[in-house]
Amino acid sequence: MISRNGTKSLTTFGVRVLLRAASSLETKKLLYINTMSRLQNCIPLYVGCETNNGTFIGIVKNSLFIQNGEHSITEYSKQSVGQTVFLHLKRLSDITDEQSQELNKKGFNIGRPSGYTFSNDAFLYLLSLHVDLFGLINAGMAKDLKTC
Repeated sequence: MISRNGTKSLTTFGVRVLLRAASSLETKKLLYINTMSRLQNCIPLYVGCETNNGTFIGIVKNSLFIQNGEHSITEYSKQSVGQTVFLHLKRLSDITDEQSQELNKKGFNIGRPSGYTFSNDAFLYLLSLHVDLFGLINAGMAKDLKTC
């Protein structure tokens, strides 16, 4: 059956199921998978940051290596980020005044309407501060340092 607004629906046992909702759910699922795949690609940039399980010290193919003691290194699946392993990152708004001044010296600019621009040195400096540059906190793959 096709309704007035053009969506297909199916009535089974008196329950109407909209196919539009199913396709919307599929679209959301595909967008989520695509986003997670892109976010997974930036995780190697945060080698050296703390996690809930220790210090993130390396990545090889689909394995993360986290040092959780002076001599203990544990291997985790790359897919465990956001599930059992969370990077501890800070938001750009949480850097100190001294860090902000250093960042400006390295070539960080805020322009309107285009947003942030920064040099390679500024980008590397932000990574060294473990600033979330890719939305990992909002995506659930990292925890905000303020709340850890």
